[in-house]
Amino acid sequence: MIIDNFENAEKYFILNPDFKLVFDFIKNNDLAAMECGKYELNGNKLFFNLQEYETKHVQKLEAHKKYIDIQVVIKGEEYMGWTNINNTNVTEQYDEEKDVMFLEGNVSNLKADNKVFLIFYPEDAHMPALCIDKPRQVKKAIFKILQN
Repeated sequence: MIIDNFENAEKYFILNPDFKLVFDFIKNNDLAAMECGKYELNGNKLFFNLQEYETKHVQKLEAHKKYIDIQVVIKGEEYMGWTNINNTNVTEQYDEEKDVMFLEGNVSNLKADNKVFLIFYPEDAHMPALCIDKPRQVKKAIFKILQN
């Protein structure tokens, strides 16, 4: 799991060639002005979902096997819970079509706003969309990068 400021994004390009594509796209496009929905950058190998929602006090803990997530809050702020998948128990078995399984376990809360990005690998169980003190509106892009 990685959380960092956008000014440091270039440091992570060496980890995956698609990271550069994602951050170049963010830099060169006004995500705040885009309509919510799914956008393909390279078919099912690299795409993102643009969502708007209200944060909640409780969410499901999730993990993925095929895709790396890069999560970027565009408007608003939220906590994202995180823990290593080895510290969890499965509550809903892996759905290969949706690339998700649901878990239970204790998490550390990470504050996400429009100044930072978060990268979640398959070993990173995460609980997005948690409210910080009260429910708030958030707009967020979730980039999905197929692992090689």
